[in-house]
Amino acid sequence: MSQRASARIASVFLICLAAISSAQPVMACSVCYGDPNSPMTKGVEAGVLVLLGVVGTVLLLLASLLLFWMRRAARLDEAGGSVGQASTAWTAESRAGS
Repeated sequence: MSQRASARIASVFLICLAAISSAQPVMACSVCYGDPNSPMTKGVEAGVLVLLGVVGTVLLLLASLLLFWMRRAARLDEAGGSVGQASTAWTAESRAGS
């Protein structure tokens, strides 16, 4: 390791050490402090439930899309064709007709 890289690592270490040693205690808000009847706590709980609902809905929609694709692929496989072959044949027919 070069001398310049060693100096850079040492300076980063000293900066991190200074930041950790100069930390000040902070005052907690009513949510963090634990007042369960606070309007802020009730709002945070409602927000968490809304976000869980949004994430659950998106995951459900993605799962249903995957299931749709799996069923569609199975139907195409049973029919013996593929989307690529069908579109190529259609393109060739349309060129011949014009």
